[in-house]
Amino acid sequence: MLLVLNLAMVGIVKNSIYYHHIVKRFMVKLTDCCPPRLLFILNIVLENTQEIQICSDQTWSGRQGSILHDSIYNGEIIDARYERSHWSEVDFHDRLSLWLTPEIMPSPIDMNLNGQYTFQDMPPIRVGNDALHSEINISSEYMNEIIGASLYDGGILKPISVSTPVSGIHIFDLGQNMVGWCRIHFHGSRGIAVQIRHAEILTPPVISTRKSSELPYVENLRSATQADIYILQGDANGELYEPRFTVHGFRYISVFGSPNSLSLNDVECPVVHSETTVKGYFTTSNEVINQIQHNIQWSQLNNLMSIPTDCPQRDERKGWLGDASLSINEALYNFDLNKFYINFLNLIIDIQRKDGSIPDTVPFTSGSYPADPNWGTALPTIVWQLYRHYQDRAILQTYHKHIRAYIESVHSDYNKTGLIKLNYHYGDWVSPPPHPMTNVHLISSFAFLHDVYILINISQILAIDEDIKVYSELYQQLTDEFHRVFYTSSAGYYADGMQAAQILALALPNVVPNEIRQYVVEYLVKNIHDQGDHITTGIISTAQLFTVLSDNGYHDLSVELISSITYPSYGYMFNNPYENATTLWELWDAPFEGAEMNSRNHIMFGSIGSWFYTHLAGIEYQSDMIIIRPRMVSERKKYLLDRIHCQISTLYGLVDVSYTRNEKDTFSNSILLQITIPSNMKAKIIFEPLFPHAQCVLLTEGDKIIWSDVQGNINDKDYDVLYNSDTKLMVVQINSGHYEYQAFWS
Repeated sequence: MLLVLNLAMVGIVKNSIYYHHIVKRFMVKLTDCCPPRLLFILNIVLENTQEIQICSDQTWSGRQGSILHDSIYNGEIIDARYERSHWSEVDFHDRLSLWLTPEIMPSPIDMNLNGQYTFQDMPPIRVGNDALHSEINISSEYMNEIIGASLYDGGILKPISVSTPVSGIHIFDLGQNMVGWCRIHFHGSRGIAVQIRHAEILTPPVISTRKSSELPYVENLRSATQADIYILQGDANGELYEPRFTVHGFRYISVFGSPNSLSLNDVECPVVHSETTVKGYFTTSNEVINQIQHNIQWSQLNNLMSIPTDCPQRDERKGWLGDASLSINEALYNFDLNKFYINFLNLIIDIQRKDGSIPDTVPFTSGSYPADPNWGTALPTIVWQLYRHYQDRAILQTYHKHIRAYIESVHSDYNKTGLIKLNYHYGDWVSPPPHPMTNVHLISSFAFLHDVYILINISQILAIDEDIKVYSELYQQLTDEFHRVFYTSSAGYYADGMQAAQILALALPNVVPNEIRQYVVEYLVKNIHDQGDHITTGIISTAQLFTVLSDNGYHDLSVELISSITYPSYGYMFNNPYENATTLWELWDAPFEGAEMNSRNHIMFGSIGSWFYTHLAGIEYQSDMIIIRPRMVSERKKYLLDRIHCQISTLYGLVDVSYTRNEKDTFSNSILLQITIPSNMKAKIIFEPLFPHAQCVLLTEGDKIIWSDVQGNINDKDYDVLYNSDTKLMVVQINSGHYEYQAFWS
C-alpha cells in the first residue's frame, strides 16, 4: 500500500498484499479471509492539541488504477494510460473515469478463534540507500578480487553490460545476484507494451554444441514468472517505469519490446530488504574466504524480507525454520537484526500448538507439522543467539516457557521411539552427490540434545532450579543413549562412518567419551583426507564441521577446506567453468542439477560465516567481557591465511581486531596483533602457539616488553599477563583502549 497525504486529502494505492497470494497459492480451501481490504485510521494532533481522526469509510471514492495485476512471485502489469496526474491532491476532478463508493467488507479476524490485530514491531522493508546503514569503518583492503557489487555503494546497482542476443531483446547483467527491482527509462508511443523478466543466471550451454542462447534461465523459478509488463502512456518527454508491489531475485534482466534502444544508463536497480545496519566487517589475505564472506552477506540481505526467507526468486520465499536456525549466528555477527528476529519469534509462538509443537515453516505454508527437529530448533536457537549477541535477559524470560513446551513436544515423540527412531523429515539436507546421507535418526537426535542443552543454559541464567535439575538429568540420559545406540565400537565410528555422524557426535557436549574422543576425531580427519580433502556433509553437519575441527586440533585442515575451490566446496561456487556465484548456492553441484530445486541465492549454507568471526578472528562474547582468541594456522600453512582484519559493532562500541603474520610486516614465528576495545568493556586476549610444541619467548605491547621467557611476567600495573605452561597459551587481561601486541615464538 502506498499512502499520499496532502492537507485534507488522503490518497492510497492498494495492492493485493502478500498474505492474499500465500493463501491463494497454498491453502486447499479459500475462505472469505482472502479478498484484500483496507483498514485505515490516521490520528493527527495539531499544535493547539486539537485532534483529528481520518478513517476509511464510504465517504471515500475509488477507481481502477494503473496496476492491473501484482504479485510478489509473478510481477506487475502496469497500464500507464490509467494514470491520473495529481489524483491525490485537493480539488482534483476526473471527468474521464468512473469513481466508485467502496464496499464495506467483513473483518478478516475470526473472533471464534480469539483472533486479534497485532502490531508487528519490526524493521520496515526499505529501498536503496534507505535499506542499509553501517556502524563500521569501511576498508577496501584485500577486497580487490571480489566478484560482485559492494554492499556500501548506496544500494542502487547499475548494469555492468548489455547485449542483444536476439533482435528486440536487451539483456542486462547487474554483476551481482540481488533482490529488488529495476527502474527503466522508455521513450515510445502510447499503448506499446514492454516485458521485463528477471533471472539469476543465463541459459546453460547445450551439451552437444557447448553454446548458450545467452537468454535468462527461468526454469528454476518454477511457477513464478518474475515478469513485469509496462504499457506506455506515450509521454513525449519519456517515462520511467518502476514497480511498486513486487520484488524479484535476479542478476540478469531481459527487456522485450522496448520502443527505444536501451543503454546502460537507462537502467538502475535498487536493492530491497528489511532495513538493517551492518555491524560486522571481516576480511583476510585469503581471496577465497573474502569471496565467501561477500556471498554470505549478500545472501543474508537478500533473504531479509520481513521474515528470514529461504530464497528470494522462485515460487517459495518462505520462512523455513531450518534456514533461519542455521544462519542466525552469522546473521547477528554481520547485521543488527534484534527486532527482526524478535518479530519472527513472535510469529513462531503465535502458531505454536498447545502440545508445544511448531511447524517447518512460519507462517505455516509448506513442510510438516510438527517440524523436523533440525527445523524446530529455530525457536531455542534464535532465542539463545539473540541473548548471546545482545545480552538481554528479558529475551530468555519471554520465550523460556515456549522453548520448554517445544522441547517437551519432541520429548513426547522420543518417549515413543527413543533416539534410534526419532522423528525426522529432511535429515542432513542436500549432502553433495554422489555421497549419501548419514543416519537420519542420529541427525534428529543431534537437534534434540542440542536444544535440551540450550534450555539448561537458559534455566541456569534465569535461576530456574527445577528446570536445571530436570533437563540436566534428561541430557545425561540422552548423551548416554546417543553413544550407546549410534556408536559402532567394532569399527570405531558413529553410525555408518559418514563425516556427518562423527561431526554431530563431536559437536554435542559430553556425548563422545573422553577415552575415545581423539580416535573419533582422527577417524573424521582420515575420512576427509580419503575424500581428497573434501566434505560429504549437508547443511546440518556443515554448520558444525569447521568449529569441530578447529576446536579439536585440526585448525589447519579447517582453513584448507574453506580455501578449497574444487567440488564440493564453497569456493567451487565461484571457481567453475559455468557460473561465477556472487551469492550462496542451494546445492553444492548447482550447474549439474535440474530446475526443480536449484536456487542460486540461498542462505542455509551461510552458517560458516559465524566461524569467520568466532575462530578466524577469534571473537566470542561473555556476559562480563569479550574473548579474543584468533585461531592460528601453523607456520608452514600460514600462506593460506597470514592477515585478518575484523570489526564488530557491539552494545559498547566498535571492537577492532587485526593481525598479520606476513613477513613484510613482522618477523617469522611471530604475530603482530592490533586490538581496539571500546569504553566500559573488558577483554581477555589469548595468543596461540604458531606451530606444534612452540612456546612464547617474548611479548611486547607498543614499545614495552610485558613478558619474556627470561624475565617472566613484568611487574607493570597496566598489564595482567599469564603464561600457561601446559597449553602454551599466553593470556592478557585488558580494559578499554587501543593495543598493539607482538608475540614471538620458539
